[in-house]
Amino acid sequence: MASMPNVDKLEETLKRDQESIQNNLNKFLKPDFCENEEAKISNLYAKDEGPQWRKVTGSGVTKSLITKNLPKVFQDLPIHTQSTSRGDVELELEQQIVSFVGNIDDEEYDKLVEFCDPKHLETGHELKMSMSLPTSKASAMNSCYNPQASSSLHTCKNLMFRKEIDKKNCYSRKLKYRTVCLIPPPEDDDQPDNELLQSGKDIIYRVRIYRPFPYTHSKHTVRHSLLMSEIVVLGQQPLWVLRDHIYCLNDISTGIDVSENPDVVPSTSPKELFPSSFMFINNVFYVDERKGCSDITLELRGWAAARNMGTFPVHSMDVKLEDVKIRLGHPDVYVHLGDCEHPFTFSEARLAHPRDPLRRVFPFVSQVGLSQVNYCSICSEHSTKWVVKRCDMVPFDPTHFCDTCFRLYLYKDGKKVCPFKAYAYKGNEMSVLKPRQ
Repeated sequence: MASMPNVDKLEETLKRDQESIQNNLNKFLKPDFCENEEAKISNLYAKDEGPQWRKVTGSGVTKSLITKNLPKVFQDLPIHTQSTSRGDVELELEQQIVSFVGNIDDEEYDKLVEFCDPKHLETGHELKMSMSLPTSKASAMNSCYNPQASSSLHTCKNLMFRKEIDKKNCYSRKLKYRTVCLIPPPEDDDQPDNELLQSGKDIIYRVRIYRPFPYTHSKHTVRHSLLMSEIVVLGQQPLWVLRDHIYCLNDISTGIDVSENPDVVPSTSPKELFPSSFMFINNVFYVDERKGCSDITLELRGWAAARNMGTFPVHSMDVKLEDVKIRLGHPDVYVHLGDCEHPFTFSEARLAHPRDPLRRVFPFVSQVGLSQVNYCSICSEHSTKWVVKRCDMVPFDPTHFCDTCFRLYLYKDGKKVCPFKAYAYKGNEMSVLKPRQ
């Protein structure tokens, strides 16, 4: 006969655990503790600057945040480290967690770690999704097939049924994030650990940059903004660092007709000719004041003042990102080359973690939007190198040409066979999807 468990011992252990939990709750429910926490959280929010004529609200938009106060808000949590090596950081964090939990011995702590392990949430029949970085595929349906789960989960049955009837891959074309390519952070192996971020002190931001928005008053030509890239930046870095990592096709495209001599393409880019730019963040202008740049917001601010819209604050892009008052999810705008407008949003602001990359790799691009590759209109085999306009020998205007078709079809003995204008096209150079050779 199996021995019965010691009921008295179980009751004693349960009573002791309940007393310990109640003591911890009383510690955090004290009036002075709650008041201190409310004061810390209140320091995280700021009053909006500038005229509030463009108020954007929604469940995904926060109030104005003073993100540099994040370390003060979470200073009581065991997330701060001073070590300069990854091994020492992990050990220091573990010691802080032990001190934060309470006065317990090593055996009880090991039991607590085992009890809180996320593996206890698994059933053993989960669908395993593969993620190769970078990738241009929408989803790998074969990798999520689990024979044990397919017999009981309706989602797995429906997924495999959809895969069987989807002969032309129409389902994956409708996926929301099929045109987003994830990029892993730069490698930091064999690098000195003295470049580690300070956990609980350094602030990391994620900024989502969108393609230029072609706004018109016609409802048929307005489309949703498409993601161009996502950039990860440190709060200690100036705002112009974020500006320099925004890559736009208009920065490298040259609108100069080179049809008379296509072998001589201007080497100067529009970004070098017109370096001035600004960012409009939370109703505040941030102007690039580096050498060669000018304040292109003067006309905008004068236009707003003439219509009694108020006076907008103006700051330099030399300001650190952590000193900028932001609203997560709020649509801001980056303007360059005069009228090329890129909407962007701050999607994340968090404290650094010991496993984050080294300080030297910031900023870096974590996501890019997969742009469509333009192929030659003549052969449909090679990517576009030239854009031809006002040519009577082609059925549409403009027409895309690869370099081979461009020279064979429109030139004879090095001279043009008819009047036309030709412009170098560099859009495919920024595409992650490489054209077929």
